[in-house]
Amino acid sequence: MDQFRDTTSALRELTESIRLDESRDELLVRVAKKVVGLLPQADAATVTLYENDEPSTVAATDESLLPLDKTQYSADEGPCLTAARTGTIVRTRLETASVRWPDFAAAAEQLGVRTALACPLFLPDDGHGYRRRDTEPLAGALNVWSYSENAFDPVESALIAMFTSAISAIVLTASRWAAAEKQAESLVAALETRDSIATAKGIVMARLELNADEAFRWLTEASQHTNRKIREISVLIAEDPKAVFGR
Repeated sequence: MDQFRDTTSALRELTESIRLDESRDELLVRVAKKVVGLLPQADAATVTLYENDEPSTVAATDESLLPLDKTQYSADEGPCLTAARTGTIVRTRLETASVRWPDFAAAAEQLGVRTALACPLFLPDDGHGYRRRDTEPLAGALNVWSYSENAFDPVESALIAMFTSAISAIVLTASRWAAAEKQAESLVAALETRDSIATAKGIVMARLELNADEAFRWLTEASQHTNRKIREISVLIAEDPKAVFGR
């Protein structure tokens, strides 16, 4: 019961502390640290995500264990890749891994890791080409490493699976809010640009006795000659017509 309470408390803390300007990978580093803090026998955690159909590690609490991920990527097999591809929890001990994933087991033995727990993670694209397909979420896995022989009992595994599932939803929600905010900012900027250009065009029409098309052509040529955007020229004209026309 204490573990369940700690897990729900950690989720609440993460949810309340999410910032719209926080990148997905920064959030995943905090998630990995939370998981290590939740599991008594967890010594480190990493997060694997697919980028253009290739797995990569985007978060780690201990970079000395990154070879565990890289070995799996090179061999194209291992607990974290299996979790990401199948959407199932994978818990393995070194003895079991040596038969199923010999390259990974060799790397784990060299680093002293005795137990691994990989939980599937499905996240939205972060706008940097990470989505595997337009219709699919970004797939990956949260990988937890332990130097203990029999770490992560079934209850702990279930709690971390619940945690990662909830995190996927939290990151998706945060991503949607951030996207909505960015879209709103773009819309406001577009409206301001349109208004500035319309105002400047009206001033040019009045000062130079041109029609609408001729005034816009004048703005375009002024932009090219001065190597400045039409919006910049328009704002300058709207704010101080005398600085441009001298009268």
